[in-house]
Amino acid sequence: MKRTTILILIGMMLLSCSVYAKKKKIKEPKWLKNPKEVYSDQMYLSAIGEADSRSEAENMAAANLAKIFESKVSADQTYVQRYQELTKNGNTSYEEQSDVTKSVNIKAEQTLINVEFAESYTDKMGRVHVLAYLNRMKTGEIYEEKIRANSAKINHYIELAEESSDLLFQYAAYGAAAAISMNNEVLIDQLGIIFPTGKEMLEINYNHTDLMKRSAEISHQISFAVKIKNDEDKKITILVEELMNDLGFVLSQEYLLYVDGMVLFEETDLKREEKFVRYELQLQISDLYDNTILTLDAKGREGHISYPEAKARAVRAVEKKIKKQLKKKLISYFDSLVLKK
Repeated sequence: MKRTTILILIGMMLLSCSVYAKKKKIKEPKWLKNPKEVYSDQMYLSAIGEADSRSEAENMAAANLAKIFESKVSADQTYVQRYQELTKNGNTSYEEQSDVTKSVNIKAEQTLINVEFAESYTDKMGRVHVLAYLNRMKTGEIYEEKIRANSAKINHYIELAEESSDLLFQYAAYGAAAAISMNNEVLIDQLGIIFPTGKEMLEINYNHTDLMKRSAEISHQISFAVKIKNDEDKKITILVEELMNDLGFVLSQEYLLYVDGMVLFEETDLKREEKFVRYELQLQISDLYDNTILTLDAKGREGHISYPEAKARAVRAVEKKIKKQLKKKLISYFDSLVLKK
């Protein structure tokens, strides 16, 4: 009898716990209907994300948080990559942030720092809801510290440029300063939304507009020439010239940088029905003193139903390799000059 009674009591306890767990599970958090009731506008920026999993919901919440900014200032991917490379060994590195100051990269082309997430909530349909938020004051302090650290780097590179008589080094130093400044503009713009008082109190001892103008002026003083053998229709030559122009350099017979090389397209019989064309590319960029700055080599083959079509594909393959690698290698070379300083 006692044993039966004990079993009944245990069953009732388990049932009671189960009912309690279910009630607890379906209880909605206050922030779900009104985030500002829990995370006030004065102290926080917040947004909710919804998805099938916690990680996806966090991404959606962070993306929705980024939409609050609608920043008119953005740095293109080249500037972002250069910024990360130029500052990765200093105090401004995102990779070295602790969990408290972690950054979140978002599809909305924003990188938000110090994003935190509330506990997730799963509704009856199995959808996960997450709230992302930024503490305005704490995050503002982190932004101010980063902006000041970036400003110190910018002024360091400006000083290096002004102390040098080497035009190529001046270009490298001003370019590095401009890359960091572009990203600093994004941070300053975000700070104005997160913590407006912090932005008002910032003391920036450089002028972004003047810096970008000076960087452009230096780049226009760097001339270049291009000579590529076997480039019958000049397609490769024109492509290289356009890439050099994108960096601000000017085409001239009196050059500081010289691009030379060769391109080869050759029909190849692989004993198949499909026709193949083998390609080979060799490029070299040298300075006025014949010092090699960089080289670019590529080999491969392309096939199609006819040799003209195969060659067209081979030409596109060569163009793709140049577009993907040449500009990146040049930027890396110039950045390496100032990273040593």
